[in-house]
Amino acid sequence: MEDNTTLILVALIVFAFVVSRLLHRYAERVALVSGIEYAVVGVLIGPLMPWGLIDEDTLRSLDLLISLLLGLLGFLVGLHAREALRRFEHFLAGSFAALIVVVVVGLTVLGMVQWLEPSYLADPTPMVEIPVFADGTRLYQLWAADDALWLALTLGAAAAIASSTAIEATAQRWRAEGPPVVLLHDLASAGQIIAILVFGAALSGDRAIDAADSYGLSLVEWSLLVAVAGGATGLLFTLFIGGTKDLYLATIGVVIFAAGIGAALGVSPLFVNLVAGLTVAATSGHSELLRGNLDRLRRPVAILLMVFAGIAWRPVTGWLWLIPAAYLVTRVGARLLASRFTVSTFVHGVELRRVGGGLIGQGSLAAAIALSYAQGHPEGGSLVLSAVLVPMLITDLFAVRTLRQVLANAGAIRPRAKVEREDSEDASVERLDPHLSSEPAEPAGAQPAGPAEANHEDEEPK
Repeated sequence: MEDNTTLILVALIVFAFVVSRLLHRYAERVALVSGIEYAVVGVLIGPLMPWGLIDEDTLRSLDLLISLLLGLLGFLVGLHAREALRRFEHFLAGSFAALIVVVVVGLTVLGMVQWLEPSYLADPTPMVEIPVFADGTRLYQLWAADDALWLALTLGAAAAIASSTAIEATAQRWRAEGPPVVLLHDLASAGQIIAILVFGAALSGDRAIDAADSYGLSLVEWSLLVAVAGGATGLLFTLFIGGTKDLYLATIGVVIFAAGIGAALGVSPLFVNLVAGLTVAATSGHSELLRGNLDRLRRPVAILLMVFAGIAWRPVTGWLWLIPAAYLVTRVGARLLASRFTVSTFVHGVELRRVGGGLIGQGSLAAAIALSYAQGHPEGGSLVLSAVLVPMLITDLFAVRTLRQVLANAGAIRPRAKVEREDSEDASVERLDPHLSSEPAEPAGAQPAGPAEANHEDEEPK
């Protein structure tokens, strides 16, 4: 069975990269920015298809690989956080905008999940139970069952993510540059950090309830324990491993070690490795070199995570499709309003305010959060994956257009290529037809007459 799993894994990676490469060319033409085409590959080779190359048992046998990929992605986000923190106003604006999106989407999803699944209302020990008012016959109260709350926070965290790689790719394609591009990139980076922290807190709370009887730890204490474990892993890298010659291999070992800690503590490797990456970025003198080396792995890691998310996806049925629809509407609306409000509040000296349209596109990190939740909660994984992947496919239809509009309105896109093309066309026309020139053409071999020659022509011969 182990040999078969290894063979299937190698075939999966080769097939996914070949097909994804073909789909990527098509995606560039239709302006897909999130990498959702790779999730389509996962659906095509997953158990949903009659010819499914990967079944559920094989997918479960690849949990260790998925945990490693999640850990690498979280570590990379942590390493890039230092660059965003250098512009603290941008970081504050992005962080508060992400928190607003988390709250709006989380409350919406929480209410709809508990309305569509009445079993949550029968929870004998809910996480939140606050009486609001009574009309004599009924008591109305704020109610949040444990599982429903963690699911809602997970979707809120996924909704807060905007793709920084999509901003970089779009800026490179349209040759955009300047402060607007930097602002959008910093807002997206800050939102990614907040999203992973919220997701880690949600899973820590879920685990804390189970561990409360054994260890007597609260949600906050368990979250701090997980964060300290991640920070200690980063310090170990700085103190004992950071000076080694094979820095790349040492980093992979640290990521695996942190992912194992996350699995042992019952939280996502994304969260533990994010804290480890933040610690390395703040304490290690090799963080810049390390970030440059690991950036080469970002695209392969993103592709594989999207493929695995497509394999693990199971469509929901019935009225549960209202939750992905509500997720889509509330996320876009909250992102547009929250980004404008926070930029106007925290960022000074910048005229650009309507930046929310440039943060609509999502990337592999949102799918990674959904996939990580599905690993530990198979019963709710189909709902979370459906609520993240399907809206991601829809927002790709207009995300690039709105991003380009934001950059154009900010004056970041300059028509340099068009001017050069017009100049080259004018020059080629003059070379092809000299009679179109504004000056009369000289006969071949003729020399321009100087002032002295003109005077000699006027003289009479003696």
